[in-house]
Order: sequence, then C-alpha cells, then structure tokens
Amino acid sequence: MRDLDRCWAHARAHPWGGDEGFDRIRSALTMRSLRSILPANGHLDVLEIGFGRGLLLERFLARGDRVVGIDPGMLERDVPAELRERATLHAEPAESADLPPESLDLVYGVHVVEHLADPGAVFRACRQALRPGGVAYFMTPNADSGGLRVFKDAWWNLEDPTHVRFFSRSSISRALHDAGFGRVLTRVPRWDSLSLEISSLFRMLGRDGAEHGVLSSRAAKPAYAALLPVAVAARLAWRGISPSIEVVALPQ
Repeated sequence: MRDLDRCWAHARAHPWGGDEGFDRIRSALTMRSLRSILPANGHLDVLEIGFGRGLLLERFLARGDRVVGIDPGMLERDVPAELRERATLHAEPAESADLPPESLDLVYGVHVVEHLADPGAVFRACRQALRPGGVAYFMTPNADSGGLRVFKDAWWNLEDPTHVRFFSRSSISRALHDAGFGRVLTRVPRWDSLSLEISSLFRMLGRDGAEHGVLSSRAAKPAYAALLPVAVAARLAWRGISPSIEVVALPQ
C-alpha cells in the first residue's frame, strides 16, 4: 500500500485530474470491451464500482439494463439528471456496500481497484453478488508496466494521491482466486489511457500542473494531439509500456 509521505511522487492536490474528452473516449473503448463478455440473457443487472460521472452507466441504462453505482464522492463531478433519477446510486465506499447474494449479472470497476483500502473484501462481495453465469471486469494500473521503469516517479499513475495500491497480473489473479473466483483472465491492453505516456513525459519535464495535474493545462492540448501518434507507435512497438491490466473474473 502506497504511503504518500514516502512516495509522494509530485502527487496533485485533488483526486480528480482527468479530462472529459479523454474520459468519453475511454468509456467508448471500455464499453466495446465489455460488450464482448456480457452475459447473453436479456436485460442485465449491472453494478459499477467507482462510477464517477456515470459515462458507462449511461450506456447500460440506454441498453435497458438495470444499473447500480457505488462511488464515495462521485469525483465531485456532475452526474446526469437521468442517471440520478433512473439508476440506484450509492455515495459510499465499496468496502461498506451491501450487495445481496446472486443479485447481479455484471460487476465492473474501471480504474477503481487502485483506490481501494481493502480490495480483498470488495472482490469477495462481488463474487457473492454475482449470479451463476455472471462476470466481473476490472481495469487497473499495471505495476509491471515498463512505463514505471522509464518515467519512475513521473509516471502519471502516481499523480493521483488516491492511487494507493498497484497490482501485477499475477497478484490480482491471486487476489481474485482467494476471493472465490474460479477463473481469472488478464491481459495488457494497448488501447487504455492512450495519453498516459505523454502526461508522464510532461511530469518528467517538471510540468506538474496545478491542483488538477498535467491534464488540466489547456496549453498542453495541442501537444497531446501532436504526440499521440508517437505514443500509439510506442505501444505497438513495446506492449510492455502499456500502463493497464484488463481483468475478467468468472465465478466458476
């Protein structure tokens, strides 16, 4: 578990340090990945842990699914009125959420595992809440990423002060097996967080940004646009620099 006193790594002052445009791109790509693992039965009971602004939950709501979201602070961002009205939203830590047994078809958390104080307890609750044939999906920073070795304390995943725990593919597989999941599949996707190496480079050059970090700088947007092809080429040439782990966990 990360101790900010010992591993501050130029952390920003606020947990929110993203960009709404990048978030929409990520949510579209993540939804594409989720569609490939969705259970086949009709409308689903879906839970998102750490739903933030609710971009993904909106997509499930539009499909006709029944949606539930858990997020202790909702990133202090605006949540759409329709989502507030039609979804069941809980402003509490995932560790304290009461999930009825065998009540869900899909549980997912996109860049939330690294924030959890007790991921084992959350994984166990998710396992118990899934129906037979259900699935859990997580995306989280990759502790084995070559980017961490290249950028060291400038690696963008260290900018968030609430990123307190980092898993490798091996350790998150063990944690999920220990929580009762029968099968765990992991891979390192090239498409997640495409701007991360650029943000890490800016941090390495000493441009830490303000309260909301490097992505909050409007002046940096043209540089992101110019450097994105380079970042994509780097991922294609060296998959190991990709910063995330994609995890699919099945009860049986």
